Amino acid sequence: MKSVRKVVIGLVVLGVTVFISGISFAQIAPTAGQDSSAKKARHEARMKLLQDSAAALQQTNPDLAKKLNDLVNEEATELKERLEGGKAKIAKDSAEWKARHEARMQLFKDAADALQLTHPDLANSLTEMTVAKQKTEAQK
Repeated sequence: MKSVRKVVIGLVVLGVTVFISGISFAQIAPTAGQDSSAKKARHEARMKLLQDSAAALQQTNPDLAKKLNDLVNEEATELKERLEGGKAKIAKDSAEWKARHEARMQLFKDAADALQLTHPDLANSLTEMTVAKQKTEAQK
């Protein structure tokens, strides 16, 4: 009876060791660099938010609405070009990317300020888009 108990405990310890070592040496999936369905869904939700914000601003601030619509159209064409393989992403450390990023963040803040009284939910979502998200070690 003691030998059976020792064998069972040994097998459990061996199984836990193999399981933990498998997690420790896990590799990143080969599709990690490609657009996943979750990433596409977030992108579509972001574009929908910008379109809804532009529609809400159309009566009160048509200039901001036009800028938001232009941004949506620009991102759609960039995505289409990247999927076709014609255009690569701009490096995040370049001056061009930083200037475009600052302009977009200012546009989102201006639109959020304009929508604060009439559509606070859209304003809050736009404000959340301006906050930098921290990546976890696994995401890096």
